[in-house]
Amino acid sequence: MGAIQQIYKIFIFKVGGWWFRKRGGRWEGGGFAHARSSYFVNLHLERSLATKTNLHFIFKASILYLSDFDTFDNLIPLDYPFKNRDNCGFGVVGSCNGLLCLQSYDFQQPLIIYNPTTQTYAIVPSLPISPPFSYPRSIFNFGFGYESISRDYRCVRIIRNFNVEMRSIESDVMVYSLKNGSWRKAASANVPFDFDYRYGRCVFLNDAIHWDGGLSENEAKEPRPIVAFNLRDERFSTLPIPNVDSMDLVQMFVGVLDGSLCLSVSGLNSDTDLWVMKEYGAAGSWIKLFSIAKLNGYEGVDRLICYSMSLKKLFVHLTYLRVASVDLDTMEISNVKVVNFPGCTDAHVCVENLLMLRR
Repeated sequence: MGAIQQIYKIFIFKVGGWWFRKRGGRWEGGGFAHARSSYFVNLHLERSLATKTNLHFIFKASILYLSDFDTFDNLIPLDYPFKNRDNCGFGVVGSCNGLLCLQSYDFQQPLIIYNPTTQTYAIVPSLPISPPFSYPRSIFNFGFGYESISRDYRCVRIIRNFNVEMRSIESDVMVYSLKNGSWRKAASANVPFDFDYRYGRCVFLNDAIHWDGGLSENEAKEPRPIVAFNLRDERFSTLPIPNVDSMDLVQMFVGVLDGSLCLSVSGLNSDTDLWVMKEYGAAGSWIKLFSIAKLNGYEGVDRLICYSMSLKKLFVHLTYLRVASVDLDTMEISNVKVVNFPGCTDAHVCVENLLMLRR
């Protein structure tokens, strides 16, 4: 790459992003109109991801806010389609490359792909529910991620029924392409694995969406493997979990920490153990990082969020998605407090993404 081209890229990356933020998410004026191009948007995103810069927290405190990473300062109230709903009326299905997928809890409203940086969004067309599936009889799972080869953001809807007569699971898997603006049936329309159906419990890593395996339905309550749906070949697979004490196990939550798959494991009478899979897919690569005592003796860590910039704190979700920080020197947990709010919930680290979404 020529020196002039390299200097141009650095200039656009540094100055273009600053100009965009200075203009409040608008490109008009000045000489940066060309920066709306997909080339610049992708370049800015790739550089931000590679350098771990231009990061923000997105969280709930009555409504969605954007704040500084990792201080929760300089709050900016966001404008989004579900803003006028009750705070419990919607949730975040998942986050990827700075974008969020929002979904009403009643499952009847369309999904929304939302960019908090540009405060633009795309409404995902509603998808009808056809027999033998129905609401609320069926189990619904949603996912959100990015297929890197086609550079396309994807939503996934999974519906499952238990057929009493056949003693089997009926399933339907649909994939939405933001680039094409349409739904289609996934290459693998059947779900060969059982997994947790709690709302919003999916994470994205390595072109795949991951869900908690949860515990088996039998009396043994054995932990099940993590279930993954690869957005490239649209097929399901499982990933092994670490060896845990299934006799005391109460819950597990999958997450992503510093680019690796992680798992929080809580027992009824034990601390919360935090595990990291150092080599993706390798059963023997699970390493237990920490054991954290439950807050007030009963509230354990649900899902990991991220390390602080100093690496001295770990931000986590507690029960009901409440956000807390763990002091890694003392292992003490404290609730994250935000100016004018007693606390916040459902936090996500979002990289700055200059993509302008169309409704």
